[in-house]
Amino acid sequence: MSTNFSAHLKAFLGLFAVVAICGCSSDLTGGNAHPVQFSFTTHLAAAPTANGLASDQAVDPAGDLVLQKVQLVFGKLELDRSGGADCVAEAEAANDDHEHVGEECEDVSRNPLLVDIPVDATLHPAVNVPLAAGTYSELEAKLEPARDRFADFNAAHPDLAGKSVRVEGTFKGTLFVFAAPVRAEVEMAFDPPLVIDETTKNATISLDVSKWFLDSSGNVIDPATATRGSANLSRIESNIRQSFHAFEDDSERGEDHHEGHEGNDDGTHH
Repeated sequence: MSTNFSAHLKAFLGLFAVVAICGCSSDLTGGNAHPVQFSFTTHLAAAPTANGLASDQAVDPAGDLVLQKVQLVFGKLELDRSGGADCVAEAEAANDDHEHVGEECEDVSRNPLLVDIPVDATLHPAVNVPLAAGTYSELEAKLEPARDRFADFNAAHPDLAGKSVRVEGTFKGTLFVFAAPVRAEVEMAFDPPLVIDETTKNATISLDVSKWFLDSSGNVIDPATATRGSANLSRIESNIRQSFHAFEDDSERGEDHHEGHEGNDDGTHH
């Protein structure tokens, strides 16, 4: 087998694997599907440095809490045409057989998706899938640990086995790791709606991670105090659930310039 043929074969098999893993809509083979990229970014709390954006994110002005790495695991991502359906729940009820889910729902990903969230406000492409043309009102995400049946995923990511959120950073100069099995069905309304056609390139999910470790008074929470059953853990988990915002972002700038958003997440979470 020639070197060139082997390289082309590997590339084809790799592309086939990506499509298979995504578990996308049955409309893939038709002429009505368009490739759309889904990207993630964060709300930037720290000011840019002289050399560009800071690689870490300071949560408070004193710099007591600094975020260095944020990872999330999503069990499912679904688009909802009407905004009134519960596509994630319907997919689970149908045992992930999308043929038995309502036509208002469109798969983005049905297998565990690990996303490394950039803490420097850059845009991080997470998945690129062919999706049926149409107008979508909402993106639904299931934040959850990978289930036991996804043994390969859990073996490849042992630090996240049984967890859906993992954060590394420093608190008053001391390294910490926060990991928790946060479970949530997050609904992100598109305003204006996301229109998928031949011109659609990217949709962005923005997370204000700067607010994850803040109490109701805006004070920094020491991650070490977020133990099982504690009020601090409950507060952090609630902050995480409320931090998502999605919008069409064909320019791939990670900024929502639609009316009322002033260039980024305006604090209104859906």
